[in-house]
Amino acid sequence: MPHQSDAGEHPSVGGDMFSTLRTAFAVQRTLDGGLNSRDLLAFTTIDAAASCGLDTRTGSITPGKDADIILLRADDITVFPVTDPAATLVSHGHPGLVDTVLVAGRVVKRDGALVGVDLPALKTRLTASRDRVAAAAGVRLDRSWRPQPAAK
Repeated sequence: MPHQSDAGEHPSVGGDMFSTLRTAFAVQRTLDGGLNSRDLLAFTTIDAAASCGLDTRTGSITPGKDADIILLRADDITVFPVTDPAATLVSHGHPGLVDTVLVAGRVVKRDGALVGVDLPALKTRLTASRDRVAAAAGVRLDRSWRPQPAAK
């Protein structure tokens, strides 16, 4: 029998930082609207690095820090023409815009594709890992599994 609702079965925010950023912005605007797009970008860069104790190494483009950089396409029809880069990123950013990623100066994604990664082999490993964890936990992957109520 099909489910009436998937509520509670899936996260309410996508699994990417762009969706999380957009949700945080929308929620914050309903509260007091005191933050702008640049504030939110700071939360996801230098403030995030600081919260992990890494702000002396990453989180901003500063001489002497690791070159951890994400380059986004600004010519994609979903964001073109870009007038305010920060507002565009917060309001309309998505993983499909990620063109190039550098981690400590090493290119790990170029032209939208991972560099040096055998994606089919990785997908096979991820599926096997999911299946192994689900089996160990006794979770059926056919959507028929339901958690048991906690014992009182």
